[in-house]
Amino acid sequence: MKKRSQIEQKYKWNLSDIYADERELKEDIAKLAKYPEIVASYKGKLKNINKCFEYFELCTEIGKISDKVEVYISLKLSENLEDNKYIELSSIVSNISKNLSVAGSFEEPELVRLGEKYLNKLLKDPRFKDYRMSIKNFIREKDHILAENEEIMLSKAMKSLGGFSDVYDNIDTLDLKFESVKDSKGKTHEVNQHNYSELMESKDRTLRKNAYESYLKGYHGLSNTIATNYISSVEGDWFVADVYRFKSTLEMSLFSTNIDAKVYDKLLENVNNNLSLMHKFYKLKKQALKLDPFYIYDRSVKITNLNEKIKYEDAYEHVISAMSILGDEYVEGLKTARDNRWIDVYPCEKKTTGGFCCNMYTPHPYILLNTVDDSRGIYTLAHELGHAMHGYLSAKNQPYQTHDHTIFLAEIASTVNEVLLFKYLYNASKTKSEKLSHLEKYISNIIATIYVQTMYSEFEYYAHTLVEKGEPVSKDILNAKYKELNAKYYGKSVKFPKEDIGETWMRIPHFYRAYYVYKYATGMSSAINFASKIYSGDKNALDKYLGFLKSGTCDYSYNILKDAGVDLLSDSAYKVVFDEINWALDEFAKLLQKK
Repeated sequence: MKKRSQIEQKYKWNLSDIYADERELKEDIAKLAKYPEIVASYKGKLKNINKCFEYFELCTEIGKISDKVEVYISLKLSENLEDNKYIELSSIVSNISKNLSVAGSFEEPELVRLGEKYLNKLLKDPRFKDYRMSIKNFIREKDHILAENEEIMLSKAMKSLGGFSDVYDNIDTLDLKFESVKDSKGKTHEVNQHNYSELMESKDRTLRKNAYESYLKGYHGLSNTIATNYISSVEGDWFVADVYRFKSTLEMSLFSTNIDAKVYDKLLENVNNNLSLMHKFYKLKKQALKLDPFYIYDRSVKITNLNEKIKYEDAYEHVISAMSILGDEYVEGLKTARDNRWIDVYPCEKKTTGGFCCNMYTPHPYILLNTVDDSRGIYTLAHELGHAMHGYLSAKNQPYQTHDHTIFLAEIASTVNEVLLFKYLYNASKTKSEKLSHLEKYISNIIATIYVQTMYSEFEYYAHTLVEKGEPVSKDILNAKYKELNAKYYGKSVKFPKEDIGETWMRIPHFYRAYYVYKYATGMSSAINFASKIYSGDKNALDKYLGFLKSGTCDYSYNILKDAGVDLLSDSAYKVVFDEINWALDEFAKLLQKK
């Protein structure tokens, strides 16, 4: 693998847009270190509207500096995970952030204590117009704000309560060991977290089977520890929800973004009513691959695997062409991201793996890729650029206070890009193999994002409900539920080997962020709604979608989506989704029958 110094400059992000040099960074860190004392000095003074406005503006100033510092350090560490200088700076900034949190712990209790009449007075004051959503949240959260001493105590405890995720990360990354396995020709293959997905796509069924069994065995060896850790995490979630006077962890999770529980219920209801589509997909794959029985370790094998080489520059041009339907402003944003080096393109020694987009108010978003110039990378590129354009357009059109977007909305823009890219590539395909390849990837992505994430959500709801009701919960109880859910979702065409006792839930790190996964499913459902209407030429839908991209958090997430034309409390929104899946499956079936 190349050293970073061997990568051409044009393929490396330009972090000097954030800080010209290390001196500027350290000056801002020094500024941040002084803020906790200044923040604490406002305690007891917020009843004075002028002082209250000063305090709000101070918090904005801190936020802007903090964002720059934290993002810059994070991106430098992404370049080199072993850079001790930035590891140390990260620790310093983390401590400053904790001190700021403790110093400002008086804020919510004090404002709530001043009463709704006072908060409404702030809402009417034009100086507070950019803080409207924050003030509305103070009013909404008044029944869930603790006394100041309790807030301080919980603030100090949150690091420990979040430690279960850190424990899991260490187990999953460092402690889990998988036995090497042999393929059908007797060749030995290492099994690890990085190559497991690739092994599951192998055409060699013996290799797939052995790798799957190795994976099961690895998790089984640490299953007692992982299960105990997860159950403790769920108990910690319920402790925090209970302390804040919520009826459940789900209620607390949804409350933070003002999402009605009926949105969650509507997702589960519609997915469960349409499980036959997921079953149909695996039945078609089973027939096409001529595998009977068709095991869970067969599901990732591609019927047609066109992993063509495509240069990064060519992939970028394809993305621009696919997104041209979104208009000139969007395309100009894509070109700016490329030409002004917002993107770190190629893998190199010590660079973090995978891909991500880091949105920030100023100067602009940054994208990390690990492109290997193949056809898979084009979807990753489109996905991360979707995140970047969402952040970029919101920052252009919103003040700092409302420029960001919630996790509930975060995966929509990225997935709209993936759907539009699929439609562009599918229609441009000349051969049956090309069309099959794009369709299979598209349907598989929908299955993984809508169906499987909803299955995960059902599982975590079950685990949390057991704890919240004080009912027994154990590794065996959780395994049995997960096995039951797998059978329900995958259907009769997919078999599970006897070695699979339902422990594969243990590999999902998102379970340590309660009720996170359902947002992938609602996000893709929303994206299919947007993309389908835009692709059909609906100008009104396009205008509403561009408005959505520019909205940030100027309103609550559900309202922003509904105003843009997607109502997740309506069955009609899900009808668009399942109509799209039906279309894709029909196309898939026709192509499989075609000579």
